[in-house]
Amino acid sequence: MPQPAFRFQALLQYREHLRDLCRQRLAELLAVDAELAHRKDTAVAARNELLNELRALLTQPRLEVDQAATRRYHAGQLAAEAQRLQHQRDQLAGRIAECRQALVKADQGVKVLEQLADKQRQAAEWEQDRRESREREEIWQAGRLRPFAGP
Repeated sequence: MPQPAFRFQALLQYREHLRDLCRQRLAELLAVDAELAHRKDTAVAARNELLNELRALLTQPRLEVDQAATRRYHAGQLAAEAQRLQHQRDQLAGRIAECRQALVKADQGVKVLEQLADKQRQAAEWEQDRRESREREEIWQAGRLRPFAGP
C-alpha cells in the first residue's frame, strides 16, 4: 500500500526553498568577505614592500627625496585602503551573522516539518502493520474454526 501524502508537503517545500535561499545568500556574503580579505592582504603586503623599499632608500648615502616621498605617500594610501577594506569587512560581518541566524531558523523550520513527516509515515506504517496483523489473525481464526467434516 502506498504511503499517504504528507499533509504539509507544500509548506515543507516552501521552507526548503527559503533555507536554500538563505544558504545561497550566506555563500555570496562569505565570497564577498573572502574577496575583501584578499584585497586587504594584498594592500598590506604592497604597503610592507613599499616600506621596505623606503628603508632601503634611507640607508643609501645619497638620499633620493622624491622617491622616498612618493613611496611614503603611496604607503599611506595603501594603509588607508586596508583600513577601508577592514571597515567593509566589519560591516559585512554583521550581515553574515544575521544571515547565519536566518539560516538556523530556516533549517529548524524544515527539520520540524521533516520530523512531522517522519511521524506521519511511522504512524501510517504502524497502522498498515496493525491491519495486516489483524487480517492474518482473522485468516488464522477462520481456518481454525472451520466445521469439522468427519469421516
